Amino acid sequence: MNYKIHPVILCGGAGTRLWPLSTPATPKQFLPLTTHRSMIEETAFRFSSSLRPNLEFTQPLVIGSKRHASLLASTLPASRKILEPMGRNSAPAVAAACLANDPDDLVLILPADHDIRDVPAFQQAIALAAEAAEAGAIVTFGVQPSHPATGYGYIKAERGDAVVKNVEEFVEKPDLATAESYLKAGTYYWNAGIFLFKAGIMSDALRQFAPDILTGTENAMRPFENQTAHLDPEAFSNTPSISIDYAVMEKAENVQTVPVQMGWSDVGGYRALHDLLTEEETANYSSGPVFATDSEGLYVRSEGPAIAVNGVSNLVIIATENEVMITPTSDDAAVKKLGAEVQNKRAQLGFSETLKSRAKEWLWQAFETWSEKAWDDGQGGFVEQLDLDGNPDRGADRRVRVQARQVYSFAQAIELGWPETDTAKSLIERGLDYLDTRLRHPEGGWVHIIAADGTPSDQRRDLYDHAFIILAGSAAYKATGSALGLKIAQDAMAFVDTQLKDQSLGGWLEALPATLPRRSNPHMHMLEAMLAYHDATGDLAALDRAGECVTLFEKFFFDPATDVMSEFFQQDWATAETPVETVFEPGHHYEWATLLSMHESVSGHDSLSWRRRLIRYADANGLNAETGLAMNARRANGEITNANSRLWHQLEMFRAYLLHPGVASRAKAGALLEQIFEVYLDQGPAGGWIDEVDASGAPIAKAVPASMLYHAVTAFAPLI
Repeated sequence: MNYKIHPVILCGGAGTRLWPLSTPATPKQFLPLTTHRSMIEETAFRFSSSLRPNLEFTQPLVIGSKRHASLLASTLPASRKILEPMGRNSAPAVAAACLANDPDDLVLILPADHDIRDVPAFQQAIALAAEAAEAGAIVTFGVQPSHPATGYGYIKAERGDAVVKNVEEFVEKPDLATAESYLKAGTYYWNAGIFLFKAGIMSDALRQFAPDILTGTENAMRPFENQTAHLDPEAFSNTPSISIDYAVMEKAENVQTVPVQMGWSDVGGYRALHDLLTEEETANYSSGPVFATDSEGLYVRSEGPAIAVNGVSNLVIIATENEVMITPTSDDAAVKKLGAEVQNKRAQLGFSETLKSRAKEWLWQAFETWSEKAWDDGQGGFVEQLDLDGNPDRGADRRVRVQARQVYSFAQAIELGWPETDTAKSLIERGLDYLDTRLRHPEGGWVHIIAADGTPSDQRRDLYDHAFIILAGSAAYKATGSALGLKIAQDAMAFVDTQLKDQSLGGWLEALPATLPRRSNPHMHMLEAMLAYHDATGDLAALDRAGECVTLFEKFFFDPATDVMSEFFQQDWATAETPVETVFEPGHHYEWATLLSMHESVSGHDSLSWRRRLIRYADANGLNAETGLAMNARRANGEITNANSRLWHQLEMFRAYLLHPGVASRAKAGALLEQIFEVYLDQGPAGGWIDEVDASGAPIAKAVPASMLYHAVTAFAPLI
């Protein structure tokens, strides 16, 4: 009998076990580790032709993360794809595979990042499994164990000579003694996580044993458009996260296994990679510019820097553009731990515990102060500022962008672990409701400024404001799952795309009614907002909009002849001044460098040269020679237009330094933070600050603006 097999490649994974080569942005399945092809390409290539006369393979379906959509599109452009907004383990992915195929289709589930050396043996096993699956079995592939591995789950099969065996039990990863007993028994096989079944049979099993998973995935499924289906974020987030082994395989009675020897490895760590790529344990493997002498048992790989090694043994040595890792080959667990620690605490490394604690304690105090004083219980909404004694100024007009910034700040408080979670949630909910019910413009979008009594005093619909509304809604959705936050963000995006979009020159108009000059600053915050929305939802259109902002920076905003990032433009994006008269704000140089770095981390778009030039120019030309603080503004010709120094410039300088240690040393960043405390943060009321000093460093602020909490949060978050 001939069988048509529908391969489904599961492309999840957080990229932790082969750090620093593999990262959450580019996990191991997208890397060429064992051949010149990436691992997912190798997986798909196994089905590019049939080696058995009775097997036919369709183009693989890929189920992966929205975060990796561009990688999937470029890697397997001909494949259909189902994109998950968040990880939900393998059972929902298997359910999606069933829903994407007809009930009688034979579906082959397999991970994207496993290595199989003997493809003919694998296809022979598939042919055997297909007969059993056609008859109604759910078939697993049990790998003949070559040693008592403790890192794999096992399948216990019935005894006998049958080539397809009934499964008696699935067992967890054993200790060494138990694994040795499994080998002696001869009826235990490594669980490779590869399954073959009829789509309808697996759907019935899910309906019987895990109905919430099938229902949740059904509710999340959307039609394929251009070969891609996007799972609905809200419905999928309510789907249980569980493996297919726990959900179905351990409970179903129609489970069988095909034992197979096919040179299989899950490439679960560098030791496995070393074993795959060398003939013996003492041999060295190297890739890239590596020189090793008087050493053995090494796995050494460089993605750039030259590595020289002498007189060592049994080590993994990895160098990428930004990291170096050295660990014993035998300690796979250390790699995952090291990767998590470095990726989570990269910005903290090199700072004293005293300085990190000081930043955290100050920010916690700021959250406490503003949670107590910022909300106006009488009129609703957040106050615009405190006075210098720390009392809320309820009489000042209120900018809509500040309302959004406060929502964002308290959403970040939750993300950062501020203990008063319920307080933060309450403020987020009230802030979102205020934005939704009191600040909308009757003709769409949001007004610009409101009086203290809540009546609009400026009904202009400003791009800058809408960028922060998107940012706030996205952050609230990510931190609390707020459906209103998501709706507000989507409404704001729809407004700027339909009412403010510049269809001819790119970007968005300044406001409705249209005004000049056009500014780079709102587009910088649109970049920030799009990155936040993409982070919260996985939406690829948001990443495209972020890319458009970066294109505008590269094409119009930044002048490579002068290294100046301009602020003001005419309608056609020509600068509003001559090149030498161009005004630049040092803080925006630093802020653009940070956001370009964040964009590169999710898109892969190289911006390192731009970022270095932005920071170095601001350092060389934007600092007050007397105080060392970033000035508010000057011209490209050196003329100082505002010699005062607001706090936000210094906070953005600090954040840029954190993310660019190759440009600014940790000592330099630490000294700047000490100065920020001394000049600004320790001089204001508790939980507040001095907003501005003059050219000599003397305080000149007359109030404590609420807008600055956002800058403090974004600057200190990497340290916390």
